[in-house]
Amino acid sequence: MSSLGDIPVTVESTAEAFTEDTLTGMADALLREIQEHLVALRDSGDNHIIDMRSLPLTQADRSALKDMLGEGEVHVSIDASGPTEIYETGYAGVWWVDYQDLIGSSAIQQIEIATIPALVPTHADDIAHAAKRLEKDILDRGDAT
Repeated sequence: MSSLGDIPVTVESTAEAFTEDTLTGMADALLREIQEHLVALRDSGDNHIIDMRSLPLTQADRSALKDMLGEGEVHVSIDASGPTEIYETGYAGVWWVDYQDLIGSSAIQQIEIATIPALVPTHADDIAHAAKRLEKDILDRGDAT
C-alpha cells in the first residue's frame, strides 16, 4: 500500500506563461467586484478602494479594465508630492486614481467606489487655516486702502 508521500508531484509555475500582453481574466473579475461595491454605495453609502498595484494584473488587464470603465466628465488634477490624476469613469461613483511620484511614475493606482474620492474633500484643518489667512489678507488690504 502506497502513502501520499510516495505519489510524485510536480509543481509547475504559470507565472512565466503570463506576459504584460496577456489578458488573464482579472479585468472581468474586477468589473464584477466594482459592480458589487457600486450597489453597496447606492444602498448603504459604503465606500470601497481597490488597490490595483497589489493585484496580479498584467498591463493588458489594466488597459482592458480602463477601456471597459471608460472616462466620464469629471477630472481632478492634484499637485502635491508628485502629480495625482483622478477621473470619474463612465460609471458615476467609480473613480480611477493614479498617484504619481516626483519623477512621474505611477506609485499607487486605485479604483475608488465613492460619491467623491477621499483625496478630494478639503481637510478641516486646511479650511481653518484658510479662514484665518483670508481674514488676515482682508485686514491687510484694508490697511492699504
